[in-house]
Amino acid sequence: MACISKALIVGGGIAGLSSAIALSRAGVHCDVVEVGRSWGGASIGISGRAADALAELGVYDDCYAAATPFQRDSTVAQQLDAAGTLVSPGPPRPDWPGSKVALGVYRKALLESLASHAQRGGASIRIGVTAKTIDDQPAAALVRFSDDSEGRYDLVIGADGINSSIRALVFPDAPKPAYSGQFSLRWMVEGSPIGQEGWYTSSVGRLGFYNLPKDVTYVAAVFNIPEIRWMDKAEVHALFTQLLDSFTAPAIVEMRSRLTPDAELIARPFEWLLVPDSWHRGRTLLIGDAAHATTAHLGMGGGMALEDAVVLGQCVATSQSLDEALALFMARRYARVRTVVETSLALSQQEQRGAPRSEAVTMMKRTLATISESY
Repeated sequence: MACISKALIVGGGIAGLSSAIALSRAGVHCDVVEVGRSWGGASIGISGRAADALAELGVYDDCYAAATPFQRDSTVAQQLDAAGTLVSPGPPRPDWPGSKVALGVYRKALLESLASHAQRGGASIRIGVTAKTIDDQPAAALVRFSDDSEGRYDLVIGADGINSSIRALVFPDAPKPAYSGQFSLRWMVEGSPIGQEGWYTSSVGRLGFYNLPKDVTYVAAVFNIPEIRWMDKAEVHALFTQLLDSFTAPAIVEMRSRLTPDAELIARPFEWLLVPDSWHRGRTLLIGDAAHATTAHLGMGGGMALEDAVVLGQCVATSQSLDEALALFMARRYARVRTVVETSLALSQQEQRGAPRSEAVTMMKRTLATISESY
């Protein structure tokens, strides 16, 4: 029997919705509030133990049906030069008996599936609402919401991303997000599949892509930009055009022909954050990017959020008290997540100083082996 009966989850992204599923399965009623009004974004890769976590939540098969499965014998981050010549195959994808095939899935499809499973498990989801105050009392946390309603909860979970309002409210001394020195850009290209998948590098930046079902291609690009700054749509378009024009590889030339002035390009700074020591105070716990945001160099940000949710459900289901559950959660999650955050940042720094590709492959191989161990 679970050590709590009612939880509030602030944030309706991967971490929040996954937690609603995991806790509901443990017998906990969950209320989810999400201040945003729509689920969007580009694509996300789910690999390693994160794919196992998705299966444990009961959502893997739904995602597989809408995803691009990556072959078990494929490598991570295959690297090609500007002309499309293979430079490095990258480290092999981690595999073990019974492991699930890695997937590339449209983020919107993943979130819709997670939301559907959470609601079927009894969770309520309110859109356009967030928590404004949390009064941590001996018997429960009293929460007042942005619509002036109130609720009492055994546990409040801040799953509201890198700029978490719950972290600012309950952990005012926590570190702020730090800029890595790189920007990411993402683009969902509609139409027939584009050519040879992989990561391509030129003097301007790095670009990778893979094809998704229903004739959609996910494109991601990385630029070294020393100082964080805001870029408007025109500047983003010009930067991406410059990158595409720096390649002669046939696949990228084809991609360039599809870029129109009204293309929806999502540009974000690569920021990172790791809340030290403990992610809980009283009855409030941070998970996902609210506690440990990372750059995408290992492709494990969403995966760590999925793992957080599954482990939290297990800890709540098997512990005698909330304090015991939260202590066990931290013992199982902190070192693992720290490895992902610190390695991803190190890979970003290697790129910026122009380190040999072999250094990155060695580091990725070592880290992927570490996080292939069970969560």
